[in-house]
Amino acid sequence: MTPVRLAILWHMHQPLYRDPETGEHLLPWVRLHSARAYNDMAAVLERHQGVRCTVNFTPVLLEQLEDQAAGASDRFVDLSSRRAADLSAEDRRLLLNAFFMVDWDYQIRPFPRYWELLLKRGQDLRRVDLGRAARAFSDAELTDLQALFNLAWMGFAARDEDPEVRALVEKGRDYGPEDVAYLLEAQRRIVRQVVPRWRQLAERGQVELSTTPYHHPILPLVCDSDSAARALPELPLPPRFAWPEDAHWHVRAALESHRRHFGRPAAGMWPAEGSVSPEALEVLAVEGVGWAASDEGVLLRSLGPGASRAASLYRPWRVAAGPGRDLAMLFRDRNLADLIGFSYARTPAQEAVADFLARLRRAGEVWRDAGGEGPATVGVFLDGENPWEHFPQSGREFLDGLHRALSAEPGLETATVAQAVAGAEGPVLPAIHSGSWIESSFRIWIGHLEDRLAWTALGKAREALAAEARTGAVPAEALERARAHLYAAEGSDWYWWYGDDFSTELAAEFDALFRGHLVKACQLLGVVPPFEALQPIKRAGAAVGLEQRPLRLPTELIHPAVDGGDPTYFEWHGAGRYRPGQQRGTMFGGDQAFAELHWGFSLESLFLRLDPADSAARAAEAADRVRLVLLSGGRERRVDYELTADGQPRRGRADGLEVGVAAFRQLWEAALPFAEMGLRQGDEVALAVQVMRGEVEVERLPRSGFLAFTVPGPDFERIHWRV
Repeated sequence: MTPVRLAILWHMHQPLYRDPETGEHLLPWVRLHSARAYNDMAAVLERHQGVRCTVNFTPVLLEQLEDQAAGASDRFVDLSSRRAADLSAEDRRLLLNAFFMVDWDYQIRPFPRYWELLLKRGQDLRRVDLGRAARAFSDAELTDLQALFNLAWMGFAARDEDPEVRALVEKGRDYGPEDVAYLLEAQRRIVRQVVPRWRQLAERGQVELSTTPYHHPILPLVCDSDSAARALPELPLPPRFAWPEDAHWHVRAALESHRRHFGRPAAGMWPAEGSVSPEALEVLAVEGVGWAASDEGVLLRSLGPGASRAASLYRPWRVAAGPGRDLAMLFRDRNLADLIGFSYARTPAQEAVADFLARLRRAGEVWRDAGGEGPATVGVFLDGENPWEHFPQSGREFLDGLHRALSAEPGLETATVAQAVAGAEGPVLPAIHSGSWIESSFRIWIGHLEDRLAWTALGKAREALAAEARTGAVPAEALERARAHLYAAEGSDWYWWYGDDFSTELAAEFDALFRGHLVKACQLLGVVPPFEALQPIKRAGAAVGLEQRPLRLPTELIHPAVDGGDPTYFEWHGAGRYRPGQQRGTMFGGDQAFAELHWGFSLESLFLRLDPADSAARAAEAADRVRLVLLSGGRERRVDYELTADGQPRRGRADGLEVGVAAFRQLWEAALPFAEMGLRQGDEVALAVQVMRGEVEVERLPRSGFLAFTVPGPDFERIHWRV
């Protein structure tokens, strides 16, 4: 075999799932990927000590591993922990919605009971009435679902190393709450061992641990969003976002985080999504990063027309990174990476391994035939966590076979990226192309209308932060907290799900998390959030999320009697309707006060209605006030109404003045004239309803963000008319 030096980099990353308002971890993927990929991959390398590689842990993932190791939970743990008999109707709906989020062929079919439960629920959620389906499930079936979902996420290392987990796999059905509790505790133990296990692999020299700018931002776009036009000159772009100081923070903070978690500095960085530009490379070099990596398409675009892939790909490079600086870089073989990431899952493991080795041999021959000297240096960089969900047995047979073959192949040497780029020779590449591993551009993260709305909102919030920092009016602690939320909003993951390239059942949750960071930052600064952040950005094709969104938007003008009594059907016909789920953050302690919000308007007034979750008396026990928060034209107005279930009309108070009227008997109803709030036809308004006890918010509708509407004009019903 022509000598080949193979540098594999496995990228481990999860975005920040912590709710900006409550601090609650909303989604379970850090915990569940720990139970599979992070644990399994370490176990494979421990068994095959002759294989060297690089494993890239993002700081935002390490931060959440640290949180969970210290006892933080997530919504899916809470949902798993409750006894089936204690689950509410909403809990049961959520279980059926979320607890089949795993590969059906390789993680559900092997458990006959799990497959039986999926068939009972239905495989096409668009055709499933989750409320009706949930009522058809017994407590025993729901307990089995809680156990099997968590068990399906336990990788092969967990099953090998924990006899009780193996016993639960063999049990197959008829689980009890104690079985679910054991699985959750086993997952917590694994989470606590992820960082120590990988640190040990690094300390013995088998693995190089690298990092990524802190929140996984597309660093070139943070430096200057207009850099997207270099690859795609005709691409419509949002208002320019150019905050290179933020890019420096992401890199500097990543290096600090890595040193703290692993006890040594990171030699290099995998830029998020392989995204590079001249400005981004200069940031890396200035902050002391030793190497970076990207995709072959970026290299070939950098070299220009006529560049030979064979003669240029299989070697390390030095690339200009600002005046008087250069940076070592390696570029990945896209085909080899994609075969592991996307193709080999459905191929018998032995055949997949043989194919991969044959392609490595061919790479060596191509390099030799192109006149290359020394071994062909082949970079294979890919996701290290998501592929294994789609392999039989979480990829065990393929991973063991691959590492065994890499150890035995004559003429093949495995290396870390730092080893692969050491002593890179030849002329310095004078300029890097501005692009990523997808299409050698940044289109995925900035090329859609939804992306542009998100970048516009981020830009406005970032400018507000800079303005408040100049005035010195905001306390330093609040300023830094706001800055932290904006750094989180610069992460690439939010923009990945905007547009129509990718879809997820959790699109609404990702959208809410992104906008939540912007809203929270602006609240800390004492400024009105950007209007783009106050309503969902993700619209078309959004799948069912973990929390229901508005079920209906206003379509007709309404004129209800505001008396708090049981309304007739026609009083609120055509109004908007929002019904939140019952999965709430820690700030929403206790039972719900109100189960549903209706809102609508005449040409003169905004009308609101709150339906108690239990009874008017119980709602009045839980809260003593309803506060309306309205944002419009850069101003925030708050209107407070006392909450007493006696049916008496009460005026609200805003800035010391009486406005509107409300009544609470069976329902809470309010009318707020637009003129009294200084609102005119065509004004854009964002609305939130806070249910208060004293100064404590006990409930908020909507749960995150705001409901947005435009003050209607005479043509409102014509525009919204439908059959």
